[in-house]
Amino acid sequence: MRYLFALCISLTFISASSFLYGEENTEASGTEVIDMQFNDSQDSTTGEKGSISIQIENIKNTNGRIAIALYNSEEGFPEKPEIAYALAHTSINGTSRTVVIENIPYGTYALSILHDENENNTMDKTWIGKPKEGFGSSNNPKIRFRAPKFEEADFLLDSEKKSIAISMKYL
Repeated sequence: MRYLFALCISLTFISASSFLYGEENTEASGTEVIDMQFNDSQDSTTGEKGSISIQIENIKNTNGRIAIALYNSEEGFPEKPEIAYALAHTSINGTSRTVVIENIPYGTYALSILHDENENNTMDKTWIGKPKEGFGSSNNPKIRFRAPKFEEADFLLDSEKKSIAISMKYL
C-alpha cells in the first residue's frame, strides 16, 4: 500500500521496486521545490532538518524528465534508486534546472541524477554497458570505467540550507 502526502506534512512510503512521480511546486523565482518520496525503511521524523538546493547543469535536451535519488549510505549508490533514501522526478524546461528538496534530516548524503529521456525509470545502456542517457552525481566525480563511489559523491548537510551543483554527463 502506498501513501502520498506532501513532504512538508508527512513521509511518503514507496515499494522498493518502483520509481514514483513526485508532486511539483514551482516558485515564482523559477526554482522548483519538489517533494521527495522516502523509502519506507527510513525515519526522518526527528532531529534538525535542512534543505538542499540542486543546480542541475548541462542538460542536453528537454526530452523526458530528471530523476533524483538521495542516498544516505553507500548501499545501492548510484545504480539502485529503488533503495535510495528518497526519490523524486522533475520536468525539464531548458539546459539547466534548479530544484530544492526540503525537510531532510542533517547527515551525510550523496545525490545521483538521471536524465531519463524515455521515461522508463532506468538508465539505458549500450550492449557494452556504456550509459545512453545523461547522468550526474554530487561533487561531480571524474568519469571512470565504473560508477562513482558514495565517498566520491558524499556531502554533509549540517545547516538549514545546502547548495549543490551537478553537471550532467553524456557519453
